[in-house]
Amino acid sequence: PHLSETLKERIIEWRHAQDMSAREIALLAGCSERTIYTVLRNHREYNQTSNPHARPAGRPRVLDQADLTYISSLIHANPTIYLDEIQEQLSEVRKTE
Repeated sequence: PHLSETLKERIIEWRHAQDMSAREIALLAGCSERTIYTVLRNHREYNQTSNPHARPAGRPRVLDQADLTYISSLIHANPTIYLDEIQEQLSEVRKTE
C-alpha cells in the first residue's frame, strides 16, 4: 500500500531520533523492510521522502478534485441516486465523459 507523507516522515524520525531497526519500523508502519530502506535512502540522497526523479506511477486520473466533490454533493443530496444518473449529471454539468 501507498505510504502517506506523514508516515514516511515518522519512519525517518523512528530511525534517526529513536534509533529503531528497519524490522521494528516495518512492524510499526505495516510495510516491508525494503520499503523502509527505500524511504531512508530517498531521505539520505534527496533530503526528502520520495525520489524527485521518479515518474508518476499508474494511469492519470480521469476525474479531478472538483468532479469528485460534485459527485459527493450529488450523493449527499440524493443518497438513492443511481450510477447512471450520476454519470449523466456529471457529464452535463462538469463536461466529463
